[in-house]
Amino acid sequence: MDDVLKRRVLDLSSNSGNCDFCESKNIEIVACIKLSVDFDELIDLYQNHPDASWSLGRPEPTLLHEHLNLYWHKLFNGELLKAKDIKQLVNQIARGSAFYVDALFEEPVEYAYDLWAADVPAEDLQLKWDNFAREIKEKNRFFLSEVIDTDMLDSVFERLAVTYPAGTIFYRARISENKLDLDKLGKPPADKTTPGRANPIGIPYLYVSESEQTTLYETRIALHEGITIGKFVAREPISLVSLKGILDYGPFEIIERGFELVDFILFRPYLLKLGDELSKPVRKQDVNLDYLPTQYLCEYIKSKLGFDAVEYKSAMNPQGYNLAIFNDQKLECVDANFYTVTDLAYKWG
Repeated sequence: MDDVLKRRVLDLSSNSGNCDFCESKNIEIVACIKLSVDFDELIDLYQNHPDASWSLGRPEPTLLHEHLNLYWHKLFNGELLKAKDIKQLVNQIARGSAFYVDALFEEPVEYAYDLWAADVPAEDLQLKWDNFAREIKEKNRFFLSEVIDTDMLDSVFERLAVTYPAGTIFYRARISENKLDLDKLGKPPADKTTPGRANPIGIPYLYVSESEQTTLYETRIALHEGITIGKFVAREPISLVSLKGILDYGPFEIIERGFELVDFILFRPYLLKLGDELSKPVRKQDVNLDYLPTQYLCEYIKSKLGFDAVEYKSAMNPQGYNLAIFNDQKLECVDANFYTVTDLAYKWG
């Protein structure tokens, strides 16, 4: 459930009881009508339309409660609420909204036409990024004629800033025949640093993960190989740009971060693309030139905006995420464990 909406319910609640929708017992409850104003901005985004091709890539009729649940998939608690419960809940909340119209709840919807058909800044930013990526890989390396809109990037990235407090734990792994010393688990020396999706050749970053499992997956270790996993602790707060949870943000969390809902909806595909580019695993057959755009992006986040790291989802472990740490002086390796891989499982489709 959207954390901001959850706090809003707690703020408005004056008593506890049983929920009429999810049937939870003895919890803080509030009348749906009290949330209507909070949903005004969200309901106002919609109009009737035969399909949701633009926002969801779904060329089929999509009702309002379905669209809310698919686009903002953490808005409601899907483990407790069935589709019919969400439909009833949305209807009860929206009936008190200034933008309530029967047709919005009885016929298919999509985001308003002027939102998805307009010549919007996000589309311009996407086009500039594509042109920039092509130029830095194929034409010019240091003196670029095609520049990205840095003012726009500054504004977006600042609203995606996250700070992890001192004491936060991360992990980093190295394949090894025996347990490595702690001082062997940090970033590689500059003269042995190969290019990655975040770091250029010769400029090492410290890549860490949120869990032992994720960092183990990221190494793509083989059966019966040994691996040392180091435990890193943040000695100081780590400030970063987070691209890991773009799909997971709820609308009220987005508003709290300073976005207008319309702006975020327009920028979301672009941000997802940037996050996906960073998440792609480095492969032996990759051409190093393919990493140049994301290397530039990370250096911009580091040098121009002054962040310590960038965070992105793991492509190897869908539940995990990674950080490319620019300033590794803020982390210390305090412990390590050695493992031997005894089993592997692959899935394919």
